[in-house]
Amino acid sequence: MIETTKNPIKAPISTELVQLRHIKGESVYMIDPEGHKIEIKTTIDGTKIVFTKDEEERCIAIEERLNGTKVYHISSDSTGLPSSHEMRPDQSEIVYFYNSVGNLQHFVELKTNGDRVSTILGKDGSIYSIEQKQIGGIIFQAWYKKENEPKEGMVWLHQNGEVSTYGNKEAINELITRFPKYFDGVKV
Repeated sequence: MIETTKNPIKAPISTELVQLRHIKGESVYMIDPEGHKIEIKTTIDGTKIVFTKDEEERCIAIEERLNGTKVYHISSDSTGLPSSHEMRPDQSEIVYFYNSVGNLQHFVELKTNGDRVSTILGKDGSIYSIEQKQIGGIIFQAWYKKENEPKEGMVWLHQNGEVSTYGNKEAINELITRFPKYFDGVKV
């Protein structure tokens, strides 16, 4: 028989998912017939998140948002770090990768047309993105902070071999330095 209680059973499962530490709400705890703990948290906006553990004792959470988006969270993926996988109603997906304390490091958006956008967040507040298009090539963008002054740059490697650039030269050079495997043999 499943029992429900508002009292935490030893410790809440939700605390093991560092990427969700900002989520506030009230939890209900259950133990299923096999003795596994389940925590169901209802957030202030009405979102329900179910927390449990897998067979390897990693914490897993399933979040279903009011707009139909489903987000799957794991306390440690194959790299040993926390990550989340968001599946939107329009069939696009975003995978979020965090550091060991739950701060977002980068995320990858998989669009329905097959395009892929990877965004990397720098410790200094800089943002870098790589958009790999099914048609049109690869677009690199940087919103680069140097000496507390933002600089923006873009390099577009077209499918036909042409290269287009836009923006600050330092930001463009930062893109070439940061992603050298893409620019091997490319003249910018």
